[in-house]
Formats: sequence, structure tokens, C-alpha cells
Amino acid sequence: MGKKSMWCAFALASGMFAGAANAALITNGFTYSVADDFTGPSLVGTHFHSNTGGAFGNPAGKAEVGGFFGTEEVRGLSEYNLAGLSTAGPAFVSFNVYLADGLFGQGGGAFDIDVYAYVGNNAEDLSDWEAATTGLVGSFNTAGLAVGNILSFDVNSLLDAAITAGDPSFGIRLQQRTRDISGPAYTFDNFRLTTTDDTTSVPAPASLALLGIGLAALAGSRGKRTAA
Repeated sequence: MGKKSMWCAFALASGMFAGAANAALITNGFTYSVADDFTGPSLVGTHFHSNTGGAFGNPAGKAEVGGFFGTEEVRGLSEYNLAGLSTAGPAFVSFNVYLADGLFGQGGGAFDIDVYAYVGNNAEDLSDWEAATTGLVGSFNTAGLAVGNILSFDVNSLLDAAITAGDPSFGIRLQQRTRDISGPAYTFDNFRLTTTDDTTSVPAPASLALLGIGLAALAGSRGKRTAA
């Protein structure tokens, strides 16, 4: 392999890491989980499953999403203070998989989660469970998700609209697409607004293999020159 070919292989593999260098934090959000009481006449949030105070002894700041033993639906939320933020530049909401399960051991599994934006007020409100949405951010399925995986969604237009409207806070809500109170649950954390898709900062296994090939080729070339 010539010098040019070896460099191209190395550069292509190394490029997979570019997201880590380019990612910039806009702001962190605070995160919590709210559940409804299915015995009531209407579907409204009635209690926390996680909040900054560690509700029910659970870890603080976790976004649990899914069903709860046939009695409740839990939704995960995060809010971002918009004070001082401008509308310039791209914006993504990013978060990590904390548990492939619910906070109470409901059991993980594959289900669809929709991500919505809503007008927040920089407070953990039970009513955020049913707060009117301002738009659909995106959707994903939990199949194959593992602890530590990062998900990112483009929120630039919705965030710009919130800032332009003078909203005090930008709210994000994760909820089941199809309500299933006995269904599986997943838990997420480390919610933040970033300038780039944070998933690009985690190289896929294929890119790591490609990097290894590039380095191996470079080492082999050095060995040949030494032998010559």
C-alpha cells in the first residue's frame, strides 16, 4: 500500500471521531419523570418517579418512559432555561440510555418512543405530563439500545420558535407512542442541548475496525522499509 492510500485509510477512520472535537454544549437541562394515576377520571400527572430530590429513593434526574405494572404510564421530561440563548446556529437535544429497564424493574423491551417539545417554566411540574406540545421532535424504537448509548435529535427550528416567542424554558417530553400501562420501560439521563449531533462522537465498531486496518497498514509499510 502506498503512502497516499495508507493516509486515506487512516484519515477516513480518524474522521469518525470528528464529532467529539466539534461538539459544543449549549446548556444542560434538569431531568425528571412523572407518572399518571390511571384510577382517576382523566389522564394527568399525579406523582414523580424521579426528580432532583430523588423521588421514592430513586436516582435523581432520570427520565423513565413506559408502563408501570398495569396501573400507570410514566413519561420522561427535561427543561432548558432559555435566558441568554440566541436563535443562531444548529441545536440538538441529546441524552443517554441509563437503564434498559424502568426504575422499579418493570422490565425492558422494544417499544416506540415519541419525543415532543412543550413550553416549560424552569420548574418540575406534575402537569408537564400532559402539557400541550409545540411540535414533534422525533421518534425512536428501544430495540437494541444499551446502557450508555447516545441519542440526538435536531431541535433547531422548535428551539428558535421558543426563543422568538419569549418562552422562559424549552421543554422536552419522552412518551410511549402507544399507551401501554403494563408495557416495558426504559430510563434515560444526561439531557443537554448541543450544537452537533452527539451520536457522531461515539465511533461505530466498523469505524474502529477501519482505523485498525489503517494503523496495521502503516505499521506494515514501516516494517518493509526497515527490511529494505
